[in-house]
Amino acid sequence: MSIKLTTIKRLFAASSNQCAFPKCTAPIIVDGIVVGEMCHIKARRKNGPRYDATLSAADKDGYDNLLLLCETCHKLIDANPERYSSEVLTKLKHQHEESGICEITPQQAHDAQLLLQAFTKQSRTSAKATGQGVAIAINGDVKAPITVNQAASRKPPTSKYPKNAIGADANMAGYVDYLFGLGIDYWKNTPNMTAGRLGKKIKTKFRLKTRTRNHISVERFQELVNFIINDILKPSPVGKRHLREGTKLCRTFSEWRYGSM
Repeated sequence: MSIKLTTIKRLFAASSNQCAFPKCTAPIIVDGIVVGEMCHIKARRKNGPRYDATLSAADKDGYDNLLLLCETCHKLIDANPERYSSEVLTKLKHQHEESGICEITPQQAHDAQLLLQAFTKQSRTSAKATGQGVAIAINGDVKAPITVNQAASRKPPTSKYPKNAIGADANMAGYVDYLFGLGIDYWKNTPNMTAGRLGKKIKTKFRLKTRTRNHISVERFQELVNFIINDILKPSPVGKRHLREGTKLCRTFSEWRYGSM
């Protein structure tokens, strides 16, 4: 069963070209290039996140079972299917689409056509959009991520971290680096509390041995964030002052991504 063009048009129009995850404003398409991903609320294949054997083939690719997310948020929800159940995602979808537009513009129709071409191909195939030499690569049936490269012949860069590791996602890795950098700064006037010692705390907690914090799986991203905040930032001299004065200790993940404090 393939996703219908009318379904994709409706999905894009309702998305307002924005990730459906709360407080995330990441775009789905930038200057004609697809940077977002299509997410099935209930997986298309067995063993996928939130799979429902009772769902028909038509319903799996139906409008009610689809939402658009940025790559980072897609990883977060699929890594935590218990927290982000099909019921939770359906509610997020409805809340996000309440402010969507009803009229479909010619540009949105064009974007929907690109996605239709991609999803009618078999897994791990490529489709080229005329005019700009854009290649859309589809990787897998369940998650259906869409990666677009301007040069079709150029291979995507390989990461030195596993696909499901924090280091493979620029947003997650960047936020962890930001928090760890705060930790170094908050402890800088304390003897022996060096970056190496702070890093060892993380290695010990997560049993990393020779690996780095970027090797930690996406499933443990929030656990790592909580550990840095509670065990490194809060006990520091600067952290204690923030707590006494009632000021913010650090930015949240969303605030860090979009520049607010």
